[in-house]
Amino acid sequence: MDKDTNIELRSDEVKEILQRMPNWIIRSGTTLFFVVIFALLIGSWFFRYPDIIHSKLVLTTLNPPAELVARSSGQIQNLYVSDNQEVKKGELLAIIENPAVNDDVFVLKTKMNEFHEHLTGVDGIKSNLLEGNFRLGEIQSYYNGFLKSYADYQRFFDLDYYDRKIESYKDKISKYNLYYDRQYQQKVISESELAISKKQFLRDSSLFIRGVISQSDFQNARKKFLEQSYAFHGTRSSLASTQISISEVNQQIIDLELKKENERKDLQNLLVQSFDNLKAQINIWEQKYVLITPIDGKVSFNRFYSSNQNVKTGERVFTVLPSDSTKIIARVELGVQGAGKVKIGQRVNIKLDNYPYLEYGMLEGTIRSISKVPEDQKYSLDVDFPKGLVTNYGIELDFAQQIEGQAEIITEDLRLLQRIFNPIRSLIKDRL
Repeated sequence: MDKDTNIELRSDEVKEILQRMPNWIIRSGTTLFFVVIFALLIGSWFFRYPDIIHSKLVLTTLNPPAELVARSSGQIQNLYVSDNQEVKKGELLAIIENPAVNDDVFVLKTKMNEFHEHLTGVDGIKSNLLEGNFRLGEIQSYYNGFLKSYADYQRFFDLDYYDRKIESYKDKISKYNLYYDRQYQQKVISESELAISKKQFLRDSSLFIRGVISQSDFQNARKKFLEQSYAFHGTRSSLASTQISISEVNQQIIDLELKKENERKDLQNLLVQSFDNLKAQINIWEQKYVLITPIDGKVSFNRFYSSNQNVKTGERVFTVLPSDSTKIIARVELGVQGAGKVKIGQRVNIKLDNYPYLEYGMLEGTIRSISKVPEDQKYSLDVDFPKGLVTNYGIELDFAQQIEGQAEIITEDLRLLQRIFNPIRSLIKDRL
């Protein structure tokens, strides 16, 4: 029997069968879609993803090392220590080349300290500070100014002008007092003579009234009484004039004493001012050319290790590692962007540049303090190491000052669902 080969594949019935999707597939697919969406929502709720802020850090101690930086350019003129030598606070490490003779400056500084206690007195200052031909370079002009002030102040006491003049006035007062005493004796005598003359005048007046004596005798008696009275009042006037002279001389003494004290204070103030200027210049010279350790510890050389090496301003010459540095911390520089999320007690993952974290692992730290005010748009954070320098691989790292690295500050673990909807929520609030 022959088969019919003329089947029409593009008939409407065939197309309808081929294009129609079975209902069970539609029902199963919809269910599967919602199951997947629901599973993603549930998973995004339970799955947490940490929010991390990356920053740079430096490994140090709670008492950080002291870096001694050159404040002037030149050769290292004198080097007084060797690498890894123990030093005490205030110990001299090196001196940079300068125009002054270093020993002269140090000797002058010692004498200035001895001289300081004499500045507040009211007497002259006897000191050997003038002795010595110092070569002080930049300090020389201030030293000369101080010597001039010192010489003027000492000359004020050596001349003793005011005291000698006051003594001459006091001697004048003593002579006035002697003259006053003699005048007083004259006044007593004149007073006695006046009393006698008055009695004689009263007696002659009585006699004249009774006609016993002539008018001429009465006039002579009256004239004598008036002359004696005039002489008596003259002695009283002389006494008053002498008292006035004594008062004037006393006033002159008071004026001289006041003038002396004012001039002494002016000269002393100039001396103190020149002393302070000289001392300040010595301190500036030390800060500029002298390298002194500010702490106890061990000095570590950087690039410079011998005399006659050239240094430039701002270059680090020495680092003094503190001898009492026990607690190790990491100092983190945190930018202001996102700094509000960082809180004390948050965990920090630390990767040190000296130890590749893929090989050695990471350190775990905790934020112990945050600076209140940013400097150069950066906050300073101190991070503790609760487990010490033991990484998450169980490897204990060796400590060295100023090791740099990267800090990953884990601010908070947000759910994945929150991270999806937070931008949407923010966008909606901005539009409202």
